[in-house]
Amino acid sequence: MKNMMRVIALFLAVLMCTAAIACGKSGNEGDVTNATGTTTTAAEGEVTTAPAVDDNLDENGYWKDDLPDDLNYQDDEVSVLHWDSEKPEFEIEEITGTLVNDAIYQRNTNVEERLGVKLKFTEQNGSVDYMAEFAQAVQNAYQSGAREYDIIPTYSRTAAILSTRGLYYNMNEIDDNYINLEQPWWPDCITDTVTIGDAIYFITGDCSTNVLHMMYTMWFNKDLISEYNLEYPVQLVRDNKWTLEKLFTMTSDTFQDLNNNGQEDENDFFGFVGVNYGLDAFYTGSGLRLVELAGDDFLMISPDYSSEKAVDLVDMLGTRCTGNDWYIGSEMGLIFQAERALFCQNRTYYAENYLLEVDFSYGLVPTPKFDDAQEQFISVLANPITLYGIMADVEENRLSEMTADIECWGSEGYRLTTPALFETNMKLKYSETSDEAEMFDIVHSTINLDLGRVFSQDLQFMSEIPSKAAEAGAAWASRLAQYKKPLENGLKKIITAFEKIQG
Repeated sequence: MKNMMRVIALFLAVLMCTAAIACGKSGNEGDVTNATGTTTTAAEGEVTTAPAVDDNLDENGYWKDDLPDDLNYQDDEVSVLHWDSEKPEFEIEEITGTLVNDAIYQRNTNVEERLGVKLKFTEQNGSVDYMAEFAQAVQNAYQSGAREYDIIPTYSRTAAILSTRGLYYNMNEIDDNYINLEQPWWPDCITDTVTIGDAIYFITGDCSTNVLHMMYTMWFNKDLISEYNLEYPVQLVRDNKWTLEKLFTMTSDTFQDLNNNGQEDENDFFGFVGVNYGLDAFYTGSGLRLVELAGDDFLMISPDYSSEKAVDLVDMLGTRCTGNDWYIGSEMGLIFQAERALFCQNRTYYAENYLLEVDFSYGLVPTPKFDDAQEQFISVLANPITLYGIMADVEENRLSEMTADIECWGSEGYRLTTPALFETNMKLKYSETSDEAEMFDIVHSTINLDLGRVFSQDLQFMSEIPSKAAEAGAAWASRLAQYKKPLENGLKKIITAFEKIQG
């Protein structure tokens, strides 16, 4: 349903653009039509705007939310305790002229004005090294009875801790709930992957800028692809032929010992560079899950985890990781930047950190499919994404308001912060051709959330176990046997916690 909504929105936006072109003066080479359906005549400064085509779309072709126009919470203060994300996401105090920061500022302003609320932001250390500290701060606030915080957006793994401690409210129990998970600002995977028992404790989507920053993708050096006379990866994606086997073939026999020291190191040339925890993207990208919903038992270890397909995947990756053609280590970004690798597996923000000043042409494609039979590409999100939840002690008469806040936050983010990041900073600023824009769209539309990653603190960091086995060239069956009991115990701990909370 949601994908169909997006297709309709795109189609109608195209119609708006077409109408705008038709309304513009013909024969004027200075006419420029933008994505909003507005044609500007550069020579004369005339502007013609196409009429709205559908009431469900705004003037820029974005899908509208269904929040009532008359919602007004009388300047109620909404207190937001958030983690110290390395990328801007929460409070921006003023317009600075920086595209993303200004979009965040406007998003917050729009939420306040549309709902008649005042957002109050409090930052707390909450990155991977401070998860326990953040969780304790929330625990202390809850136990104090002061009802100090309302909405808690935090690092994904910290959100898991808060949910098992009963510090997040079950959104499915809120009357007059305004969160509509069918809307395009909530990823398609949300409903299927964050429901635990009969509860939803946290969600994410366009409300979080980190979702775009933390998508795993495959960067490639266009110049080297041409030099090696290899198939163009973007066309392989279009032809549904971008698979693991293609990646293996294209990166075979590529190693060069550039410093002639007789060993593989970060100064040599490779077909592929990545880091061990990044290899998780291949597991998820192959259509394999870590945990699944299990009805009254809440969660279970997915049968995928011990499947023949998982064994084959780890074996195939192990062969490459222990050979010379692939480099697995922390210097992978610098190696690719120095034009000493064909492919680099990394998060999308890698472009901002490493590729803005390079002299070569680069492109990107999604994580390859396991094989041709796989229906779609699947893009895993790195762990430093933000999950949003409602504090468990929010007054009952304010719970509906909290859902309106989160829905409006996601809706305004979809129209403001996501376009600022995705369309301008990523698709245009970092990309050289429309190919990259097309590939970013595919990565963004296929993002995946797996609770096995979110609850990894209690699950032996299970997403990384296959990756580490591959890096070491270990057999998956024997490695899995070592973790079977600890995984079962960890899952039992999680289930027991939710049984106590949900009754």
